[in-house]
Amino acid sequence: MAIIPLAFVNCGPGVEGGTPTTIATLVSVTVTPSTPTIAAGTTQQFRAVGNYSNNTQQDLTSSVTWSSSAPGFATINSSGLATAVAAGPTTIKATSGSISGSTTLTVAILASIAVTPAAPTIAVGTTKQFMATGSFSGGKTQNLTTFATWSSSSTGIATISSAGLATAGAAPGNTTITATSNAIQGSTTLTVADVTSIAVTPANKTIAIGTTQQFGAIGTFSNTAIQDLTTFATWSSSDTTVAAISNLSGSKGLATAVAVGPTNITATLGVKSGLAILTVKALSSIAVTPVNPTSGLDTTKQFTATGTFSDNAIEDLTSSVTWSSSNTGIATISSTGLATCLAVGPTTITATAGSVSGSTTLTVTLANRAYVTNQTNNTLTVIDTVNNAVVAAVSVGSGPKGVAVNTVTNRLYVANSQSATVSVIDAVNNKLLTDIFVGTDPQEVAVDASTNRIYVTRSSSNSVSVIDGTTNTLLTTIIVGLMPRGIAVNPAAARVYVANSDTRTVSVINSISNTVSDTISVGLGPEGVAVNLSTGRAYVVNSNSRTVSVISTVNNTVIGDVISLGTTPQGIALNASTYRAYVTNSGSNSVSVIDTTSNMVTATINVEATPQGVALIPAINRAYVANNGSGNLSIIDISNNTAGTPISIGAGLYGVAVAP
Repeated sequence: MAIIPLAFVNCGPGVEGGTPTTIATLVSVTVTPSTPTIAAGTTQQFRAVGNYSNNTQQDLTSSVTWSSSAPGFATINSSGLATAVAAGPTTIKATSGSISGSTTLTVAILASIAVTPAAPTIAVGTTKQFMATGSFSGGKTQNLTTFATWSSSSTGIATISSAGLATAGAAPGNTTITATSNAIQGSTTLTVADVTSIAVTPANKTIAIGTTQQFGAIGTFSNTAIQDLTTFATWSSSDTTVAAISNLSGSKGLATAVAVGPTNITATLGVKSGLAILTVKALSSIAVTPVNPTSGLDTTKQFTATGTFSDNAIEDLTSSVTWSSSNTGIATISSTGLATCLAVGPTTITATAGSVSGSTTLTVTLANRAYVTNQTNNTLTVIDTVNNAVVAAVSVGSGPKGVAVNTVTNRLYVANSQSATVSVIDAVNNKLLTDIFVGTDPQEVAVDASTNRIYVTRSSSNSVSVIDGTTNTLLTTIIVGLMPRGIAVNPAAARVYVANSDTRTVSVINSISNTVSDTISVGLGPEGVAVNLSTGRAYVVNSNSRTVSVISTVNNTVIGDVISLGTTPQGIALNASTYRAYVTNSGSNSVSVIDTTSNMVTATINVEATPQGVALIPAINRAYVANNGSGNLSIIDISNNTAGTPISIGAGLYGVAVAP
């Protein structure tokens, strides 16, 4: 493996903001695009992306060594630009140290060329950009616009540049536009005509002093074809003391309000013109909506600015105000009021028109994240669930298993089975804060956000450790049954449910007194446990008897069993709104879907090898399954019970938790 020196930090664990020493090594190189086909005499730019052991990526295009296995078919330079020479395949390889990646480039014979747009109509004196697309016998295509030779059959009607840009002359008529490459031609007819009418949009607009408004001009021809004439028309304002309008390149049709009053905005091309009315008023206030919204990481939020004028008229000013964010590290905002959420925290979104402004607070919350423990690499992998991509890998203790998230405090907790600790992670910055010693063999972890308490099962000591999440200190240890594994919290009832694998029981802990208040007999080898707060039911996965015990949390009795699960069921997650439970079957590489109203298995979903933990984000109809044997995370669409393409993470996956 290649080692990159820039990917390590050295801060001692247990120090706020610190992480243990981590060295990222280059694991593989991905070459893109994958298996392209191009024509002789053309070029293809390749890109090399390095994939590192800490699940990060880096663009290596300019630093790798590029090679072509058959330079008689295509050569490649040091920047990754391949030049096609003759028909045939060649392997394009990118090498960094001892690591390389490759793809196949095929130089093929063109079958046809399509010129688009097909049969357009444009106005006298305007332009039209054409595109040439080459097709090959295998069905692949290539953009040949910059490689083809362009021609016009009647240059008096229109000329065309080497880049495919046609310029209409002064007279109407038709001409054939042709693109030629490797003796293959494609063509279309370009019609040059006089416009019959021009429409200016918006047709009637009110804006505030000091703001701008972009107008557009659409031309219509006698054959009903239309053309955007905004950049070709000559713009004018009937009263420039009210509003001026630009004819400068890059801002044509942009009106700027100067004073109160009406003005006519006109777009003219040749002898035709179109008219719109622009009214400028004094603005009294701006309201920004939605008011004080929250939004998750990696999402967008559209804001609207509504202006109230001195005459009490109301107008949508979203496109004419100036938008700003007080903290662009948390969220940026576009000129159209679309905010992009980048980090957790609050930012003030402001809309300004002249001297008048309005604002609201956007709070970006910890959401759209899945967290997966990796026992082989001793890391916690962070997944962006919007884009299904790995965004970070945080080093934790040895043998991480269970993971839980507190979305109130933005903290993550990982039970490290081999180092006798619980890692505390800042979920905002994906930083290890400290490791809390809890004792031997911690397995699973659950959080009570209402009390900021963390509960950790410890199998070999037959106990549950209780941690104060405010001080990161161990409060007490509670003795339960033999080999406790799964754990779940019922905050409303101040109860904690612990599955004791060797005694076939569930211990019920009073979280106020930290004592065991009841013990419930269940099936063989209980593992996972989950609680449905809305129905007062707890569900316990019995691995050895391949059942789920259904417990009434009102009187702590078993009221039913679900049978017909797969082999060696392990984890469980609940969707309270749809009354569904999802159970991983590690021995049969599947997930059982249970209807909790009838306690029947309604579907079985095939996933990857040895699934363990499972977690849900009901809002986007997704389930996430950690596959220990195949080292990837399955993504299930729970609206139709189908598994999509898994996310590759690494061997030894175990627990999964989500910030929905």
